[in-house]
Amino acid sequence: MKLTGACATYIGNTRNVNQDAILFRYSERDGQHFAILAVCDGVGGLEKGEVASALVVRKINEWYDEVLRWLDIASAEPEVLNAHLKDGAELWNQAVCECRDIQRVNMGTTMSLLMIIKDRYFIIQVGDSRVYRYRNDVLEQLTVDASVSQMKNGRMKLYLDNFMGKARELWFTSAAGSLEDGDLFLVCSDGLYHCLGVEDVREIYRDALDNRKAEEACERLIVRMMERGERDNISAGIVLVRQKAAGRKKWWGGSGRM
Repeated sequence: MKLTGACATYIGNTRNVNQDAILFRYSERDGQHFAILAVCDGVGGLEKGEVASALVVRKINEWYDEVLRWLDIASAEPEVLNAHLKDGAELWNQAVCECRDIQRVNMGTTMSLLMIIKDRYFIIQVGDSRVYRYRNDVLEQLTVDASVSQMKNGRMKLYLDNFMGKARELWFTSAAGSLEDGDLFLVCSDGLYHCLGVEDVREIYRDALDNRKAEEACERLIVRMMERGERDNISAGIVLVRQKAAGRKKWWGGSGRM
């Protein structure tokens, strides 16, 4: 199998700061692949959410680089690497807590992380960013939002119940599964999924079949959500799994903010 991936993030039309951070990394050796796609969304009700999200994405990037130095993808045991990833998540949460204490500000971030190693995928979820899978024309949310409903001013509202930096002991949910040819994974912040429809994902899928258009697909999707009235920061990343890569091969990664 081959992977095509891309990611993009945008501050939006109304915010002064982009509190989202996103990362896509991919490596292929001897026909086997190892990829990370992660979205972190700084908690808007706290101070310095953009610092927390950038910190966690930087730590994920460093973790990926460190793993590449010793990992033999062909002989890697996916479950063992997943255990190592979970240990990493604990350390990244500690880093946010330490930064919070040093700067004496209350900060936090969500984290929706997808790891693909050989023919398996693994997800670590903290908060209310999301991971979707589009398979056989069915769009499925693979993560569960960490949110609670409360009454405010006579109306029911959802509030974030868990995030990186909330406590030194990290609580997260996880998921895992096997890849199938044609799987498309979408990792995004809540600024994207508020107005997202399955037809939008169908269009992404068609564009991603041409791996030169993957990044353009993410950017167009972000613009579409803004046109529909989304006011939040918006981030989207995709990974397409397929047996054969169409057209010119182009494997790359990306991260950051706009």
